[in-house]
Amino acid sequence: MKSHRLPFENRWTNGERAWQWHCELEWLGVSTVRTMFADHEIHRSRRPAVVYDIPPEFVRDWLAFQDRDKTRRQRLWQLIFAAAAIAALAIAVAAFLRNMT
Repeated sequence: MKSHRLPFENRWTNGERAWQWHCELEWLGVSTVRTMFADHEIHRSRRPAVVYDIPPEFVRDWLAFQDRDKTRRQRLWQLIFAAAAIAALAIAVAAFLRNMT
């Protein structure tokens, strides 16, 4: 079997099991997993698993990774839009100055 590397720090298990957990959480989606995790923390905090057989610590790390990744993508888009705005402004100023002379 092919060995997969998780995109976040994982201290709870390794190898194929961790990759299966990661894939199950990805398949469910962030909002669903977040809802299930919140329900687990409120009503079933003594149970050893949140989703299927996935421990709450792994789910917490996965959700933290998802939050960091979303923030990183938002910052990247902000930088792209800021660079595009600065370039458009520079072009507009250059065109304005060219028409002034």
